[in-house]
Amino acid sequence: MKTMITKLITTFCVILSCTLNAQNNCNETLSLFAENVKTKRFAEASSQLKFLRKNCATLNYVIYARGEKVLVHELKQATDKKQAALALIQLYKDRLQYFPDKTKKGKYLPKIGALMIKYKIGTISEQYQWFDDAFNSDKKHFTNPLNLYFYFELYYKMYQSKTNGISLENLIEKYKVIKDKLAFEKTQKPKNSDAIDKLTNNMNVFIEKEATCETLIPMFRKKFQENAKNIDWLRKAAGQLDAKKCDDDALFIEMVETIDAVEPSANSKLYLYKIHSRKGNTEKANTYLNQYIALETDINKKGKFLNKLGKDAEKLGNKSKAHSYYVKASKIAPNTGRTYLNLAKLYESSANACGNDEFTKKAIYWKAAEMARKAAKVDPSVKAEANKWIKRYMSLAPNKEAIFNKGFKGGEKIILKCWVGGHVIVPNL
Repeated sequence: MKTMITKLITTFCVILSCTLNAQNNCNETLSLFAENVKTKRFAEASSQLKFLRKNCATLNYVIYARGEKVLVHELKQATDKKQAALALIQLYKDRLQYFPDKTKKGKYLPKIGALMIKYKIGTISEQYQWFDDAFNSDKKHFTNPLNLYFYFELYYKMYQSKTNGISLENLIEKYKVIKDKLAFEKTQKPKNSDAIDKLTNNMNVFIEKEATCETLIPMFRKKFQENAKNIDWLRKAAGQLDAKKCDDDALFIEMVETIDAVEPSANSKLYLYKIHSRKGNTEKANTYLNQYIALETDINKKGKFLNKLGKDAEKLGNKSKAHSYYVKASKIAPNTGRTYLNLAKLYESSANACGNDEFTKKAIYWKAAEMARKAAKVDPSVKAEANKWIKRYMSLAPNKEAIFNKGFKGGEKIILKCWVGGHVIVPNL
């Protein structure tokens, strides 16, 4: 019995001694390894890395952090790139297994996927899975723009293969999610803005090939009835059709009208105004325009839009309609000087149409100058420009001698017998 106990104690001591020696060897090797990596003595570090991974795999995450530098160096030097890439991939996998708390999935899983793409390892689906796992498990740390692009590109290839059950709607949704993530990373990495823009543009090219009016309309038509009360789906679908300029299709109009019926807003009224105006449905268009004006709370936005309508009417030669829009804009946003300058230029353009002699024809310049003065008074941002126009209009209007020869003293009314209507007051010069 005594002999048995002695043997057990001896065996335990041997095991303990071996364990301590092994631990000491691990610690010593790790120290030498770290120093060799630091000084870029990669040949010495390589054999130490193999020892550490075989005998001390869970000792310290530094084995894998520094080991990555060794294997990246070996990959650059390797003749068999694929085998060297597989070795680096295994290092990442081991780090994920042994030190999950020290290894951000959003950073390391895409590294594996990117190596697989570059060195043609695995199928497209297998490559994609690494990026998808990273995005779903650790989106926060999935920040590399190029890897985010790979994530979409692989999904696009899977969609193209038509063997993965990916629909066009799935593709569009994936595109939007990754595009939003890239946009966020752009705000976090301003120095990478150009690179991120290029990657996003490449994604846009892919999606534009697939998402056309011919493909989008049938896709949304199938799902329209079941989503007729789903305001989020309707907005998203209508937005996509609008972005692809499919806004002349009956489905788009039906969607916007449904959105307007479920949740009327200034935006929906404005959309419907534009649609019916473009189609020549004047009565409906005007109804929606009035509803838009009633619902829009931003007076500057309203005024700007009415000024645009005025400009459009001018281009078509409809001065009376343009005048109506400008006057309406001036009442809604009275401190917008641009509106009064538009009115001034509109009056100037009719100088030869509002009188029966040279004097009365030129009298409209006083009306134009009046509007320009109003612009300068209410809006400092256009004051300098307005003053130039005032000077021009007063130089074109009847001068003091012309007023005297006409027998006027100032204060008389001259009726404007044209589309302008109303009158202009002869100034006291």
